[in-house]
Amino acid sequence: AWAAARVHTYDDHRMAMCTPKAWAAARVHTYDDHRMAMCLSLAAFNPLSSQDHSVTGMPVRIEDPACVAKTFPEYFETLFTLVEAAAGAVPVITVDGPSASGKGTLASRTAQRLGYHFLDSGAIYRAAGVAAQRAGVDLDDGRAVAAVASTMALRFEADRVWLGADDITEAVRSEAGGMLASRVSALPEVRSALRDLQLAFRRPPGLVADGRDMGTVIFPDAPLKIFLTASVDERAQRRLKQLAERGVAATIDNLRADLAARDERDTTRTSAPLKPAQGAMRLDNSRLTVDDSVVQVLEWWAQRQPYRVLPGADA
Repeated sequence: AWAAARVHTYDDHRMAMCTPKAWAAARVHTYDDHRMAMCLSLAAFNPLSSQDHSVTGMPVRIEDPACVAKTFPEYFETLFTLVEAAAGAVPVITVDGPSASGKGTLASRTAQRLGYHFLDSGAIYRAAGVAAQRAGVDLDDGRAVAAVASTMALRFEADRVWLGADDITEAVRSEAGGMLASRVSALPEVRSALRDLQLAFRRPPGLVADGRDMGTVIFPDAPLKIFLTASVDERAQRRLKQLAERGVAATIDNLRADLAARDERDTTRTSAPLKPAQGAMRLDNSRLTVDDSVVQVLEWWAQRQPYRVLPGADA
C-alpha cells in the first residue's frame, strides 16, 4: 500500500522525522516489553524503496525477541510466514575449525545469544555415517553412501537426533560416530549430497553454522567467518575431560595422536580440505573460556552491523 507522496510538516519536527529521509538502520532495545518488540518490528517494512530499486529498506534488529512469549510466543515465526527473504539476505556466521576446537559449543551459544538458528554440520555427517553403516553399504563407496545420505529421514528435535522413527542421538555423539563422520565426510559424493540439506538451515532471522567447510564451501558469502583453533595438547585435554564425564576410558597420548591424525586427514583431503575461509577471523581459544570466545565473536559481528548504537543504549 506504500505510494510516493509529498509530506507537509506544518512546522512540526515530528512530522519531518517520520519522513522516509529520516529513516535509519537501528537496533531496538525492548526493555523486556513484548509490545515494543512486536510494534517496532513492523518498522522493517519501512518505505525506503524506489521504483528502480536503487534504494533498499533500512534494516531493523529487535533485541531480546523472546520477550514476545508473554502474549504471542510464535509472533516472529508468524511474521516470517508473511514475507520471503531475498536470496542471500539471511545473515550467516560460520565457525570452522579442527576436531575438539570447541566450535560446536561456540556456535550454539552464539546462536542462542543472537536468537539465530544453529547448524551442527558435524551431526549431519555423523548421522550419514550411522545411516550408511546401518544400511550395510561399503563406507568407502562414495556413491552408495551418498545415496543413503540424500534419502535419510533426518530431523533434529531439541537436543535429540532422529533417523526416521529411531533416536540415534547416542550413536551420533559417540566416538565411533565421530570416526564415521571423519570417514564419510572425505567422500566428494557425500559432501555434494548433503549440501542442499545444510543450505536449507539458512532461515530468518539468521544462522550460525559450525563445521569444517561452512565458510569455504557451504556459505562462502557469510558476512562473518570464524576459524577457531587451539593447540593439539589443549584439544586432547578437552577431549579427555569429555570422555571422562561419559565414563569412557582414554589416554592423553592416544587422544593426541588421534587428533593429529584427524587434522592430517581433514587438511589434506581432496574434497573441501579444512582451511580458513577467505577473510575469516582467526580465533585461538587455547587460553580462552567459552564466554570469552562468544564475546569476541559478538564484537566482530557488531562491527559488521549497520545499526547505530547510541551511548547507554545497550543493557
